[in-house]
Amino acid sequence: MKYIGLFEVKTKLSEICDQVATSGVPVTVTRRGKPLVQIEPILNARPSLRERRATYFTRHPEDSPSEGPEFEIPHRSTELPRDPFDDGDGQ
Repeated sequence: MKYIGLFEVKTKLSEICDQVATSGVPVTVTRRGKPLVQIEPILNARPSLRERRATYFTRHPEDSPSEGPEFEIPHRSTELPRDPFDDGDGQ
């Protein structure tokens, strides 16, 4: 386990967090030589939504969106909509 003073943690928090996350070794933060708190990696982090979705489609390929649409896309009219204020007399 590694011990780091509070002042150093305040100045290098981002770097320390990256080191803890990649190495898996927790760091104890000290104040005046006495342990204060501990920074440790989250080992059982939940997978992201994207990862869970990919896992689901691996297990259930029949539901995969890559199979293509299950319905016909309706034809869209090219006519302009009728003006509701036009009474048809041309004035």
